[in-house]
Amino acid sequence: MARESEHRDKGTGRLVPDEPPELIVEILTVDGIEGRRLAAEQARVLWEVTQWQARNRSVRGLSNAA
Repeated sequence: MARESEHRDKGTGRLVPDEPPELIVEILTVDGIEGRRLAAEQARVLWEVTQWQARNRSVRGLSNAA
């Protein structure tokens, strides 16, 4: 049974929260060689995540990939 703070999406039938979750973001910047190393590592990780999502997606995009 759906909680009071959730409802079913009419298109997918999935339970979705009535309000989006709260998000707090802290952004730190790094200059110089450390910044370049961090940027390269972030790019590599994002590429790996994108590849994983492409490999694990479903036909309708509703299962497997996060």
